[in-house]
Amino acid sequence: MAPDPEQSDDIEILEVVGVDEDGIPVETEDPEDVEVVFEDLPVAPAVRRPAPPTEDPALKERFLRLQADFENYKKRIERERSDYFRHATSGLVARLLPVLDNFERAIAAARGRADAGGDALTEGVALIQRQLLDELAREGLHPMDPVGATFDPELHEAVATDPASDAPSHTVTAVLQRGWFFHDRVLRAALVRVSVREES
Repeated sequence: MAPDPEQSDDIEILEVVGVDEDGIPVETEDPEDVEVVFEDLPVAPAVRRPAPPTEDPALKERFLRLQADFENYKKRIERERSDYFRHATSGLVARLLPVLDNFERAIAAARGRADAGGDALTEGVALIQRQLLDELAREGLHPMDPVGATFDPELHEAVATDPASDAPSHTVTAVLQRGWFFHDRVLRAALVRVSVREES
Protein backbone atom coordinates (compact mmCIF):
# COMPACT_ATOMS: atom_id res chain seq x y z
CA MET A 1 0.00 0.00 0.00
CA ALA A 2 1.40 3.41 -1.03
CA PRO A 3 2.12 5.90 1.78
CA ASP A 4 -0.26 8.82 2.05
CA PRO A 5 1.56 12.04 1.10
CA GLU A 6 -0.40 14.07 3.68
CA GLN A 7 0.69 11.82 6.56
CA SER A 8 4.38 11.88 5.61
CA ASP A 9 6.46 14.22 7.76
CA ASP A 10 9.68 13.61 5.81
CA ILE A 11 10.74 16.57 3.74
CA GLU A 12 13.61 16.27 1.32
CA ILE A 13 15.68 19.40 0.89
CA LEU A 14 17.81 19.80 -2.19
CA GLU A 15 20.69 22.20 -2.30
CA VAL A 16 20.90 24.20 -5.48
CA VAL A 17 24.31 25.65 -6.04
CA GLY A 18 24.51 29.22 -7.33
CA VAL A 19 21.06 30.40 -6.19
CA ASP A 20 19.68 31.52 -2.83
CA GLU A 21 16.49 30.34 -1.11
CA ASP A 22 14.31 32.51 -3.32
CA GLY A 23 15.97 31.23 -6.51
CA ILE A 24 17.95 34.43 -7.13
CA PRO A 25 21.48 33.89 -8.50
CA VAL A 26 24.24 34.61 -6.02
CA GLU A 27 27.87 35.37 -6.55
CA THR A 28 30.09 32.37 -6.09
CA GLU A 29 33.80 32.15 -5.88
CA ASP A 30 35.84 33.96 -8.46
CA PRO A 31 36.38 31.53 -11.34
CA GLU A 32 40.05 32.44 -11.37
CA ASP A 33 40.40 31.29 -7.76
CA VAL A 34 39.00 27.87 -8.48
CA GLU A 35 41.68 25.26 -8.82
CA VAL A 36 41.08 22.54 -11.38
CA VAL A 37 42.91 19.30 -10.81
CA PHE A 38 43.30 16.79 -13.61
CA GLU A 39 43.93 13.29 -12.52
CA ASP A 40 46.38 11.22 -14.46
CA LEU A 41 44.42 8.85 -16.62
CA PRO A 42 45.84 5.48 -17.45
CA VAL A 43 47.47 5.38 -20.87
CA ALA A 44 45.89 2.92 -23.24
CA PRO A 45 48.32 0.35 -24.49
CA ALA A 46 49.46 0.87 -28.09
CA VAL A 47 47.40 -1.10 -30.56
CA ARG A 48 49.55 -3.28 -32.72
CA ARG A 49 48.43 -3.54 -36.30
CA PRO A 50 48.69 -6.94 -37.85
CA ALA A 51 51.47 -7.31 -40.32
CA PRO A 52 50.32 -7.17 -43.95
CA PRO A 53 49.85 -10.61 -45.41
CA THR A 54 52.53 -11.83 -47.69
CA GLU A 55 51.65 -11.10 -51.31
CA ASP A 56 49.94 -14.06 -52.86
CA PRO A 57 50.34 -13.95 -56.68
CA ALA A 58 46.98 -15.69 -57.19
CA LEU A 59 45.16 -13.12 -55.03
CA LYS A 60 46.93 -10.25 -56.75
CA GLU A 61 45.97 -11.59 -60.19
CA ARG A 62 42.38 -12.08 -59.08
CA PHE A 63 42.27 -8.52 -57.74
CA LEU A 64 43.61 -7.12 -61.02
CA ARG A 65 41.04 -9.11 -63.01
CA LEU A 66 38.21 -7.88 -60.81
CA GLN A 67 39.47 -4.33 -61.17
CA ALA A 68 39.61 -4.66 -64.98
CA ASP A 69 36.12 -6.22 -65.05
CA PHE A 70 34.78 -3.34 -63.00
CA GLU A 71 36.37 -0.75 -65.32
CA ASN A 72 34.86 -2.53 -68.34
CA TYR A 73 31.49 -2.61 -66.61
CA LYS A 74 31.64 1.14 -65.94
CA LYS A 75 32.54 1.84 -69.58
CA ARG A 76 29.72 -0.39 -70.84
CA ILE A 77 27.15 1.29 -68.58
CA GLU A 78 28.32 4.73 -69.74
CA ARG A 79 28.07 3.63 -73.39
CA GLU A 80 24.56 2.23 -72.86
CA ARG A 81 23.49 5.40 -71.05
CA SER A 82 24.83 7.60 -73.82
CA ASP A 83 23.20 5.39 -76.46
CA TYR A 84 19.87 5.50 -74.62
CA PHE A 85 19.81 9.30 -74.48
CA ARG A 86 20.93 9.52 -78.10
CA HIS A 87 18.03 7.35 -79.31
CA ALA A 88 15.43 8.37 -76.70
CA THR A 89 13.40 10.38 -79.23
CA SER A 90 13.41 7.73 -81.98
CA GLY A 91 9.81 6.69 -81.19
CA LEU A 92 8.52 10.24 -81.69
CA VAL A 93 10.52 10.72 -84.87
CA ALA A 94 9.24 7.40 -86.25
CA ARG A 95 5.65 8.54 -85.66
CA LEU A 96 6.39 11.74 -87.63
CA LEU A 97 7.59 9.88 -90.74
CA PRO A 98 4.05 9.45 -92.19
CA VAL A 99 3.60 13.21 -91.81
CA LEU A 100 6.75 13.73 -93.90
CA ASP A 101 5.41 11.27 -96.49
CA ASN A 102 2.14 13.22 -96.71
CA PHE A 103 4.06 16.46 -97.13
CA GLU A 104 5.95 14.94 -100.09
CA ARG A 105 2.74 13.63 -101.68
CA ALA A 106 0.94 16.96 -101.25
CA ILE A 107 3.81 18.93 -102.77
CA ALA A 108 4.18 16.46 -105.68
CA ALA A 109 0.43 16.58 -106.37
CA ALA A 110 0.33 20.40 -106.22
CA ARG A 111 3.31 20.79 -108.55
CA GLY A 112 1.81 18.30 -110.99
CA ARG A 113 -1.38 20.31 -111.48
CA ALA A 114 -1.92 22.11 -114.76
CA ASP A 115 -3.13 25.38 -113.21
CA ALA A 116 -0.52 27.58 -111.58
CA GLY A 117 -2.93 29.26 -109.14
CA GLY A 118 -1.66 27.41 -106.07
CA ASP A 119 2.06 28.13 -106.45
CA ALA A 120 2.27 30.32 -103.34
CA LEU A 121 0.47 27.71 -101.27
CA THR A 122 2.67 24.94 -102.65
CA GLU A 123 5.83 26.86 -101.84
CA GLY A 124 4.51 27.59 -98.35
CA VAL A 125 3.89 23.88 -97.72
CA ALA A 126 7.34 23.06 -99.12
CA LEU A 127 8.87 25.64 -96.77
CA ILE A 128 7.11 24.05 -93.78
CA GLN A 129 8.34 20.62 -94.89
CA ARG A 130 11.95 21.88 -95.13
CA GLN A 131 11.68 23.48 -91.68
CA LEU A 132 10.38 20.23 -90.17
CA LEU A 133 13.15 18.24 -91.89
CA ASP A 134 15.78 20.65 -90.55
CA GLU A 135 14.50 20.27 -86.98
CA LEU A 136 14.40 16.48 -87.29
CA ALA A 137 17.91 16.47 -88.78
CA ARG A 138 19.14 18.24 -85.64
CA GLU A 139 17.72 15.29 -83.66
CA GLY A 140 19.63 12.83 -85.87
CA LEU A 141 17.22 11.93 -88.69
CA HIS A 142 18.65 11.67 -92.21
CA PRO A 143 17.25 10.08 -95.37
CA MET A 144 18.55 7.10 -97.31
CA ASP A 145 19.56 7.57 -100.92
CA PRO A 146 19.56 4.01 -102.25
CA VAL A 147 19.04 4.60 -105.99
CA GLY A 148 21.90 2.94 -107.85
CA ALA A 149 23.05 1.01 -104.76
CA THR A 150 23.04 -2.76 -104.45
CA PHE A 151 19.94 -4.10 -102.75
CA ASP A 152 20.55 -4.64 -99.02
CA PRO A 153 17.73 -6.42 -97.12
CA GLU A 154 18.79 -4.68 -93.90
CA LEU A 155 18.22 -1.26 -95.47
CA HIS A 156 15.70 -1.87 -98.24
CA GLU A 157 12.41 -3.66 -98.71
CA ALA A 158 11.83 -4.77 -102.31
CA VAL A 159 8.20 -4.33 -103.30
CA ALA A 160 8.63 -4.38 -107.09
CA THR A 161 11.05 -5.63 -109.70
CA ASP A 162 12.34 -3.89 -112.81
CA PRO A 163 13.21 -6.44 -115.51
CA ALA A 164 13.55 -3.75 -118.18
CA SER A 165 16.31 -1.86 -116.39
CA ASP A 166 19.82 -1.70 -117.87
CA ALA A 167 21.28 -1.64 -114.34
CA PRO A 168 23.07 -4.71 -113.03
CA SER A 169 20.92 -7.29 -111.30
CA HIS A 170 19.91 -6.56 -107.68
CA THR A 171 20.37 -2.81 -108.10
CA VAL A 172 17.84 -0.37 -106.64
CA THR A 173 16.32 1.52 -109.55
CA ALA A 174 13.56 3.53 -107.80
CA VAL A 175 12.40 4.47 -104.32
CA LEU A 176 8.68 4.08 -103.70
CA GLN A 177 8.83 5.19 -100.07
CA ARG A 178 11.83 6.94 -98.57
CA GLY A 179 13.86 5.16 -95.90
CA TRP A 180 15.35 6.93 -92.91
CA PHE A 181 18.30 6.61 -90.55
CA PHE A 182 18.19 7.87 -86.98
CA HIS A 183 21.80 8.54 -86.02
CA ASP A 184 23.48 5.23 -86.89
CA ARG A 185 20.38 3.01 -86.87
CA VAL A 186 17.79 2.22 -89.53
CA LEU A 187 14.56 3.86 -88.42
CA ARG A 188 12.56 2.78 -91.47
CA ALA A 189 13.63 0.65 -94.42
CA ALA A 190 13.12 2.11 -97.87
CA LEU A 191 10.48 0.57 -100.14
CA VAL A 192 12.30 0.09 -103.45
CA ARG A 193 12.11 -1.34 -106.95
CA VAL A 194 14.98 -3.67 -107.79
CA SER A 195 16.38 -4.57 -111.19
CA VAL A 196 16.36 -8.22 -112.14
CA ARG A 197 17.72 -10.02 -115.18
CA GLU A 198 15.58 -12.56 -116.95
CA GLU A 199 18.31 -15.17 -116.64
CA SER A 200 18.53 -14.64 -112.86
